[in-house]
Amino acid sequence: MGSQAITWLLTLLLTIFLPRYLGAAAVGQLYLGISIWMIMGVFMAFGMDTFLIKAIARDPDRAPELLGTTLVVRTLLSILSFGIVALYAHLVRYPIETLYIIYLVGVAQLLWQWVAACEAVLQGLETMEHISVARVAGKVINTFLGITVLLLGYGIYTIGIVGIIAALGNLLLLFIILGRRYHLRFKVAPRRAVTMVKTSASYLTIALSLVFYNQVDVIIISFLVDEQTIGWYSASDRLFSTLLFVPTIIIIAIFPMLARTHTDDPTAMPQIMRRNFDMMFLISVPIGLGLMIVADPLVVLLFGAEFAPSGPVLAVMGIVLIFTYLNILLGKFMLATDRQNIWTVVMVTATVLTVPLDLLFIPWCRQMFANGAIGGALSYVVTESGMVLAGLLLLPRGLLGWANVRTGALIMLSGLAMVGATWWFRDAFLVVPILVGAVTYIGLILLLRVISSEDRALLTQLARQMLQRVRRRNRETASVGGA
Repeated sequence: MGSQAITWLLTLLLTIFLPRYLGAAAVGQLYLGISIWMIMGVFMAFGMDTFLIKAIARDPDRAPELLGTTLVVRTLLSILSFGIVALYAHLVRYPIETLYIIYLVGVAQLLWQWVAACEAVLQGLETMEHISVARVAGKVINTFLGITVLLLGYGIYTIGIVGIIAALGNLLLLFIILGRRYHLRFKVAPRRAVTMVKTSASYLTIALSLVFYNQVDVIIISFLVDEQTIGWYSASDRLFSTLLFVPTIIIIAIFPMLARTHTDDPTAMPQIMRRNFDMMFLISVPIGLGLMIVADPLVVLLFGAEFAPSGPVLAVMGIVLIFTYLNILLGKFMLATDRQNIWTVVMVTATVLTVPLDLLFIPWCRQMFANGAIGGALSYVVTESGMVLAGLLLLPRGLLGWANVRTGALIMLSGLAMVGATWWFRDAFLVVPILVGAVTYIGLILLLRVISSEDRALLTQLARQMLQRVRRRNRETASVGGA
């Protein structure tokens, strides 16, 4: 949680600087390159991250062999991916400036693939603290070096180079951790590579569907409108993505445990899922509904008046955020319980539907609101809500109960009351509606006793432990200073 809070703030900081110093068109070029390589990155990873986490969580001794093999396979797939992207860029005839940034992002993507492999090994070993340290280091490099070059007047190409440097720094730190702490020596097993690729194929389909599903809006907008509209959409989408740090925290921690519990103690699964489902909904509702209220002033404050059209896009994505939190949990549950084929069908269906929805909503929003980017967000509302419904129907009977329904209803009631209270302050300074919303929502959650007594006791215990740790460190620091 500590590392996610830091990286979230750093990402937000860079997200604020990029549009102000590069402009909407250059930001559109950058995010177009990122979108292309996000799609190709899934092919480069080939679903091996999920395979690594599950396999190592169940058998840690396989870590060296699996890591060395996946690095070789990813490198070969990366070379092939560069050829595919080069052919695509030639056929589409992107401007030369756009081509350069696409290739720079591609080099960084190769390094991030190696980073992802190392992180998957550490996650399988359930040592999240090392992942946290490396991510913070990489984000610090990317943010402060990126802001520095922007202030010095450098352009979009330098930002691409900064991304390469940040990925390299993250990777070197992970190599040091794996080598010194775990004494991992990379082993390559050619026969295992074939088995790994075959086993990971089902995960590849899910990952490819997910990334294509998340990035296809940018591609379609580039065909139907212009790079400025991509910039509007991408600015709100990046801000939306930073707000997904909460489910990221939870999933990183519980996914290996879910995979292991599925085989070792299946009877414990309902309790784990019920508590995490309630927690996801409890946190997503105030963030999502609150985002609807403050979207317009927030965008102008962070990005400037040029990005005012991003406000309505971000407001619609507030609704999307609630469904996305739940989908992240539902999807990871399916993967952890070896039901990836079922979730693949859901993901592919949502991905296929995204294209006609974008083709319908983007031109309509361009005509009605002079902002085609809103259409990309509207298509997300339809597909994300449909995925939640499908995921709930596919869960094993009895995994969630009526207690979850009751809790969800109380949470939504508190969220709607929060919207009603903050609506009157929506034109005030940004801090005012946020404070009003927070007080209203938290007050109703406590008044309606949404959080169980057991969970309240757990939170109280964690808070006390954190305070004790801080006090102990302060005493140690004071004693060292005195000495």
